[in-house]
Amino acid sequence: MADSKLNIIVIDDNVKKTDPLLVQLQLNFKDANVILKEKAKDGLEYIIDNLNSKMIVLLDYDLGVGEPTGTEIFLKIREKTALLYVIIITAKLIDDIPNKELVTYINRDALAVIDKTTSLEDKITLVKNAIHTLDVRVDCVLEQWISNHSEDEQNDPYLTTTTGETYTLKDILMEIRQQSAFGHKMERNIMMLAVDLLTRGKKQVSND
Repeated sequence: MADSKLNIIVIDDNVKKTDPLLVQLQLNFKDANVILKEKAKDGLEYIIDNLNSKMIVLLDYDLGVGEPTGTEIFLKIREKTALLYVIIITAKLIDDIPNKELVTYINRDALAVIDKTTSLEDKITLVKNAIHTLDVRVDCVLEQWISNHSEDEQNDPYLTTTTGETYTLKDILMEIRQQSAFGHKMERNIMMLAVDLLTRGKKQVSND
């Protein structure tokens, strides 16, 4: 099972561990791993290696001379998953970012594009809102349900497709998080099942 602890990844060549942003993230999200990557390559590798984990990424728009741009890193992330929340942070005025890139952020579901003068409070609020959305997302609810099963149950074959492919509970979660064709289908099936249960006339649900 992937580590259920949230990872907040900051990819920025000008941020150090003592930076107020890092300090406030650590103070406000004590149960999360706050991870700084100063090199674009290191940040991208970490994300790709941990796609099965819950992550929120704060990505600098300009990562320095000789480095890929934040937009390039964002698109490489989107090649792997559509689920990961990415906040683009820029030292430029947002009006100075090429319109084509802004359209890319919108079409590829960047969570937000903000400038570095945005207050720490507003940045923390954005992360809090992202965490709230994570808490109710299909893969995260599924992860919580899977965690209530024993390790053996998590690793036992759970589902077999009509073509004979077998998936464990962990496999299903991984496929959803990596947004494979099977993962998309399972995500839709889970949501359809939830809707079906809601429309069967059950009037009482747990508050937990």
